[in-house]
Amino acid sequence: MKETAIVHIKKGEARSLKAGGMWIYDNEIARIEGEFENGDMVKVLDFDGYVLGSGFINTRSKLTVRMMSRKNGTSYVLSV
Repeated sequence: MKETAIVHIKKGEARSLKAGGMWIYDNEIARIEGEFENGDMVKVLDFDGYVLGSGFINTRSKLTVRMMSRKNGTSYVLSV
């Protein structure tokens, strides 16, 4: 199993997430560390490393990350 990629949010852009927002726009992302494929779960951190949660990533969308959890270490197993 591959390691989870990490999305770092730009300084000042995490306010909506901390207020309950459920998505991250492409222009709010500072950088992405690690390997991923669209549809993978990624960990989300603010600019100073504070864990904001995890969500599904899709770099083909303006809504690049859709948050699924506000907890650190939450994992999901999806079955079809």
